[in-house]
Amino acid sequence: MRPNRLPVLLFAATLLIMVGSVLWLLWESHSAPSLKADLSQAKRSGNSGRPAAFTPMPQSPAAPSSAPGPALAKAAASPIIAALNGPGSMPNEALLTFRTPEALAAFRDRAAALGLEVLGYDVKLRTARVRFRDTTALERDLNAHAADYTHVGPNLITRIPGLPPPIAKSDTSNPGGSAPFRSQGLDVIGASGDRSAWGQGVTVAVIDSGITSHPSLANVKITHYDLVNDGSAFNGHGTAMASLIAGNDPNVGGVSPAVKLLDIRVADTNGESNTALVSTAIIKATDLGARVINISLGASSDSPVLDEAVSYAQSRNIVVVAAAGNEQLTALSMPAGISGVLSVGAVDANGTQAYFSNSGAGLTLVAPGVGIVSGYSDNKLVIGSGTSQATAITSGVVAYLLGRGYYGPNIIPLLTRTAEPLQAPVTAVGAGLIQVPK
Repeated sequence: MRPNRLPVLLFAATLLIMVGSVLWLLWESHSAPSLKADLSQAKRSGNSGRPAAFTPMPQSPAAPSSAPGPALAKAAASPIIAALNGPGSMPNEALLTFRTPEALAAFRDRAAALGLEVLGYDVKLRTARVRFRDTTALERDLNAHAADYTHVGPNLITRIPGLPPPIAKSDTSNPGGSAPFRSQGLDVIGASGDRSAWGQGVTVAVIDSGITSHPSLANVKITHYDLVNDGSAFNGHGTAMASLIAGNDPNVGGVSPAVKLLDIRVADTNGESNTALVSTAIIKATDLGARVINISLGASSDSPVLDEAVSYAQSRNIVVVAAAGNEQLTALSMPAGISGVLSVGAVDANGTQAYFSNSGAGLTLVAPGVGIVSGYSDNKLVIGSGTSQATAITSGVVAYLLGRGYYGPNIIPLLTRTAEPLQAPVTAVGAGLIQVPK
């Protein structure tokens, strides 16, 4: 009689299943770290000046059911949510960046049902600007759609910089330059003589508070876009910057009167804007053919959304010129502090660092910025000071060089090489006082 092997085979099969199950559980627990652990690592490795990114938990292809449960996801989302209303951010707003345009579109479809108001969005940046009444709905969406997100952060306030009192000494190493130019300061940088053809064929985007009509801009072609669109009166700062770049009358002579200006309004009557608007404006300026982008405003800290917008422009050989800031700090405003941006500080008529001009690693150079005559709203002329003015003058020089045929990515090395050295640390004046290469 042949022996019955069925019990033996059943025992062996049962044993194999048990061993396999144990090995599977051990492998799964090792390979699927929690969302909370990923978030902690992102905080440790991130830029200290940048809000923490939301890092979703990687899903194992072999075990799709191992996604974190609501309680675990909430533990990771809560610290990010709590940071959205921190200092320097737009109240009850968030910038949400998604992995794909399709994920952004899906969020927009469900946002209203969640009680979230989409104030704006940018498909190229895959970002939505959202207002929330409370954090519950946003946390719920982070929990349910973690894999769709790449970043969650505050919408940072970005503003036209004011001036601190001359006696303020938050940066004790600042020498306190305050001697006014009482002109455009163009003679000291070598921008004298007939400049009527300077900047021919070059479009300069002025991302600011809007440009109004002014006699000094009468013959300049200006294309206007208003991203604020609130119906309020324009702050005169944008007109002042435009006149220093392209003014063409005896009273206010800009550096490059032959340029075309692309006016993109992002700041309101009070000179306030935000990261979302500035980032979208950079994308728009790039797509509309600007070769120089002038940003004479800034935020106190960085944002991945702003970084990506700047990178988008730089990848298309656009020169982004930004103000170092007027807070007399030892750090640059953003986007001036972003790598590859032509960041500009200010000096007075004696070539001394202006008392308000921020210092910091990465400062490219300085330009005239104290007692500078410019146009303003209502056909006025004003005398103003700031790294804003220095930045506009520098953008005019960049436009001149582009009009002469220089290649965009070569302009910053050229300007740093030809700048006039100053007796001050590079953190205060960069390579020195800008000079027009001949």
